[in-house]
Amino acid sequence: MFRPESDWTKQERFGVTDFNIEATASILDTRVDIRHFNWVLPSSGPFSPEKHYLDYSLDRQPRRSLITMGRNDRRALSGDVLYLPPHRPYIGQPALQERHLVCVAMGEAFLENIFDGQRPMQKLDPCADIQNVVMRRLFEGIAIELRSPGFASKTIIESMLMNLAVELVRHVGSEETRSPASRCTRQVRHISDYIMGNLSGPLGVADIARGCNMSVRHVSRVFKEATGISLGDFVARSRIAMAKEMLRSEDARIKEISWRCGFSSTSAFSAAFRTATGQTPKEFRQPPASMH
Repeated sequence: MFRPESDWTKQERFGVTDFNIEATASILDTRVDIRHFNWVLPSSGPFSPEKHYLDYSLDRQPRRSLITMGRNDRRALSGDVLYLPPHRPYIGQPALQERHLVCVAMGEAFLENIFDGQRPMQKLDPCADIQNVVMRRLFEGIAIELRSPGFASKTIIESMLMNLAVELVRHVGSEETRSPASRCTRQVRHISDYIMGNLSGPLGVADIARGCNMSVRHVSRVFKEATGISLGDFVARSRIAMAKEMLRSEDARIKEISWRCGFSSTSAFSAAFRTATGQTPKEFRQPPASMH
């Protein structure tokens, strides 16, 4: 079987056709990509990822692949979100399906930066079907940035991958596993959650500090030190990322999207969007004209 976190370039792709990596990004020893392939022949076999592996199905139909995790009685169907810790034996039985996946392979250097040298992911168990709305939204946001990169896309993707790792520990880990995460990491997560949940409202530093029950000085410092970007930049990039998602997936009017993303006017939204992406919201929404 293939190691799922690899790009399969050096592996014989038995039973698979139409393999293609649509887009990819790397941060330290972590890699994320969007890939497409089609299982056309029955197969099964053992595999073991070398990094923490997560993937998310961009397809609407449910996955039917079976994974045996450690013991024969631990067999499960893959869901929308799958997590497999590294260096453990698994047996895969892929369903004969066409797949579009966002695949993430998280390395130790990247995780060490997030968790301040702690290793809360070392004790996580595999999970074939993670039911977590926040993680789904993060995966969707990563896919949008990979497919339509704009200003500082790599920074935005890095931030979403950081949040993905923290949310995974919060969702899958036990209380004992979660406790080593530093106070700083929890605060950054709290700040990020507040921003993402209030993008349509005022998000000045004072508003964020008040909403997170922190001082203005502390909320700015802890976020900057942990992420390398200012609160203002993160808010601006998050609003553009949300606007991209809505322009791609919803039929709402641009005026409504502008309001829901927290812009004071449609003209302010258009100007900010064009600065970030090189396109107006209308141009971004329209598919490219076909060549004849």
